[in-house]
Amino acid sequence: MKRAFVILAVAMLAACSFQNRYEREAQKLTQAAINNDFGPVQNDVAKGTHITRVQVAEWSDELSEQGALRSVKETTQGCQPGVHCFIVKFDKHDYFETMRLNEEGKVVDWHFHMVQGQT
Repeated sequence: MKRAFVILAVAMLAACSFQNRYEREAQKLTQAAINNDFGPVQNDVAKGTHITRVQVAEWSDELSEQGALRSVKETTQGCQPGVHCFIVKFDKHDYFETMRLNEEGKVVDWHFHMVQGQT
């Protein structure tokens, strides 16, 4: 049993190591939304970016219903210049996420929506 846990932990760490810095940031934001707690990412968000507790709670409700977060992968398809876009895979549905950063690398805009064509 311990061996299986160690193998699973190593596999999870290896999977994370292949993410670029934008994918890691998007995953942190997504996980914070799922957890209904933006505290762990508050220093990653630019000052003056207004995110309410109600917004985070609504995001948490929606994303928590999608099952386990499986992966966050950056894509350029359908992405505007200056914006980082991601395909976020959950057990039940895929999401398209966008993230825009300021010149200091702080998040100034983050949105997501369910990929069309899924139920």
